Amino acid sequence: MSTEHGAAAQSCGAEGRGCYGAVSVVSGVLERLLRETSRDGLVRVEDALKILKLVGRGTYELDVAFDGLEKACRLKFQPGRGKASSRDNPFRRLMVRPFETLLSGEPPSYPRAFLTNYFEVVEAACGDKYTEYDRHSRAILQNLLVAHGHNLVWDTFYAETRTTQVLAHALRRLLRFLETPPGQWVWVQAMSKPSPTGARPSAEQADRIRETLAYTLRGFEGPGAAARQGGAA
Repeated sequence: MSTEHGAAAQSCGAEGRGCYGAVSVVSGVLERLLRETSRDGLVRVEDALKILKLVGRGTYELDVAFDGLEKACRLKFQPGRGKASSRDNPFRRLMVRPFETLLSGEPPSYPRAFLTNYFEVVEAACGDKYTEYDRHSRAILQNLLVAHGHNLVWDTFYAETRTTQVLAHALRRLLRFLETPPGQWVWVQAMSKPSPTGARPSAEQADRIRETLAYTLRGFEGPGAAARQGGAA
């Protein structure tokens, strides 16, 4: 076992799940087959080897166990999960922050495959400002990485005052764009495009994203939001 795989197994095993849970399933299957094959409590070496080869080809129990383990590991050990990195795109992550809870679950309320549609709208709404937002977000992230090093988590980035200012400014620009005829056209066209898998976002999914964005912006602006709606973004 490599050091990397060993660390993953140790992490899972420390919680009594994950890799060691799969090992438990394997040993359970082996035990059952050995007991069924035994005669007077003994198993011939030839029979034991046949059982090992049978288990190696896979059984239904193992298929289910390993499928569950793979899904859990993808979530637990996916690159960048929880920890912030300069290799990531902080502005895109920031613009997904208001509805990121919709991206989780089985199935998710809004599959990640549809994010390309949403980013197309964001880029159209920001126009020339997109580069500025992106530059500001990367500068903030880099400053935080200098202060926190590899221990920096995305929640710290999201909680930074400068970060929330960028998000509020970009959301205001996005939502105002969506109130215009060109913005409405871009929203309908982009948000209804099929993903590479052929799946297509529903109108209800798109509406929920827009409602969540509007709700987030109202939270930033507070009770006086209506009076400030005329201000330029």
